[in-house]
Amino acid sequence: MSEDLVSQVKTEVERIVALPLDQQVNDFAALRDELESVLNDSDSNR
Repeated sequence: MSEDLVSQVKTEVERIVALPLDQQVNDFAALRDELESVLNDSDSNR
């Protein structure tokens, strides 16, 4: 992963952790989906 992507993920995780627990689940799921998309795009470019 690029340093920029790692930085973005860290920032997003920090934001999500600050949310109430009932909101964290959906936001972590959205982050997971986004990361899976990035990984899948990376795999298709090989």
